Amino acid sequence: MVFILRKAIDSDLEKIKIYAESFNLDSEDLEPQKLYIAEKAGVLAGFGRYKNYRNIYEISTIGALKEFRRMGAGTIIVEQLIKSAFLDEIWLTTVFPEYFQKFGFKKTNNNLPEELVLKTKKLCKKYNKSLEFNIYMKLDKATLSL
Repeated sequence: MVFILRKAIDSDLEKIKIYAESFNLDSEDLEPQKLYIAEKAGVLAGFGRYKNYRNIYEISTIGALKEFRRMGAGTIIVEQLIKSAFLDEIWLTTVFPEYFQKFGFKKTNNNLPEELVLKTKKLCKKYNKSLEFNIYMKLDKATLSL
């Protein structure tokens, strides 16, 4: 299936926030310039964003609407987020590590960025989820051939 990938605009934020929260994703501080959207015939199919902290780059809030799952919407978003990264080291937290391994992400518990750990704890508390199911992953963009 062919999707149109674009940057989000202000009018997209409310819809993305609703879906993000229904998927138990990070919906804080959504900024359109950091969000990408996949659409099919003008219909939202998926979304994802990057967050930058002091010294780290994180991809987060990646979701595909149920009717568009396993059709490639998430893949084009993740690939764009990786290409857009301005740091070579890219982090994420997920409960679906197998999905992100195909992009080169590797599980790790070493030298975890404090910002990412604090964010994960906050989200687990917000959604009443256990920390034990969250997997920290890191990608070294310098090792990829994009």
